Amino acid sequence: MTQQDEGIFSARPDGSPPPEFAERRKESPLAPVTMPSGDEAVLAVRYKDVHAVLTSPAFSREALLAPEAPRILPGEEFGEDPNALTNMDPPRHTRVRRILSDIFSPRHVKTWHPKIVAITERLAGDLLAAGPPADLVAAFTLPLPIQIMCELLGVPAGDRERFRTWTDMIISSTAFTAEERVAAAVEFSGYVRDLIERRRDREGDALVDALISAHDEGERLSEAELVHLTVMLIMAGYETTASVLARGVLSLLTTDQYRVLRDEPEIIPTAVEEVLRFGMPGDGGLLRMATKDVELPSGTVRAGQAVMPSMASANRDPEVFTDPERFDVRREHCPHLTFGQGAHYCAGANLARHELQVALETLTRMVPGLRLDVAPEEVEWRSGLLLRAPLSLPVAW
Repeated sequence: MTQQDEGIFSARPDGSPPPEFAERRKESPLAPVTMPSGDEAVLAVRYKDVHAVLTSPAFSREALLAPEAPRILPGEEFGEDPNALTNMDPPRHTRVRRILSDIFSPRHVKTWHPKIVAITERLAGDLLAAGPPADLVAAFTLPLPIQIMCELLGVPAGDRERFRTWTDMIISSTAFTAEERVAAAVEFSGYVRDLIERRRDREGDALVDALISAHDEGERLSEAELVHLTVMLIMAGYETTASVLARGVLSLLTTDQYRVLRDEPEIIPTAVEEVLRFGMPGDGGLLRMATKDVELPSGTVRAGQAVMPSMASANRDPEVFTDPERFDVRREHCPHLTFGQGAHYCAGANLARHELQVALETLTRMVPGLRLDVAPEEVEWRSGLLLRAPLSLPVAW
């Protein structure tokens, strides 16, 4: 792996996308890149190319399950499970995705609003009661999404530390070995199987009950699909949202825009889209393989080539976003690709947006004087994980 390629896959001290992305957008928007595994892929960095890859049916996820297919990381990965929704192509993907689309519809998310508000206000109240100084990650941004997901899924909240350990290991890039990542995935899956069996004989309206019904009554999910979907819901609903929220609050505090949301709460939905654009916690999207020669706006991808569409780079493309390196809660045109696009658009996007909106509204209302208690450059960042977020956020008020 060249020094330039290594920079693309290395965490920046401040969590921002590597500067190589900007250079590649200008000079080599579809150039080959050597991944940490040693395999090659085409790195798409311009918005128009990334969008085209995400939406074109000519790019397959299932094709990457072949033993000889390129990998981002060396060794066996939990993410290579054929029962993962992210690894399915139509028509199987369409069948499973339809179930999740119904579960996470705006109508259902609206019914969860009271629970989300109650959990958020309780955590903010605990933060205030403990008094400053505080670590906002430990007290608020990390426990919030996992408590919400535990409540919605019908999972005991006391198990959330186990989820954190398993999730951190599974999404590790360098902090754990491939064998340790797979072992964590096996333990996590075993826990979920036990959870499913415990809930099978009871009436319930939790998310896991809806997934069990899709398997037991309609046979729309296989047992393996049921287990993997539940694991992925816990992981995605916890780690991704927690990372985006922590990065978003940090951006608000370091740009003096926290007070803007405090004084103008009506713009919080707009601000959340900017938080999602600016604070995407990972650099790249899932690999795809071209099933035929594909003409993209910036060039041709040949059949059999793997492509890595970088949504983080697309979100900073100056051809789409005015002054893209500036965090602006009033940004009106913000067609970010943080949730992806096309068939694999994030199924939980409605819930994630709602959680972020409630979190920022509650925090700015209940803790109006929140401020960072260290210099921005002193904020510690998590390392060795695919998702990049502050390890802690020392705050006061």
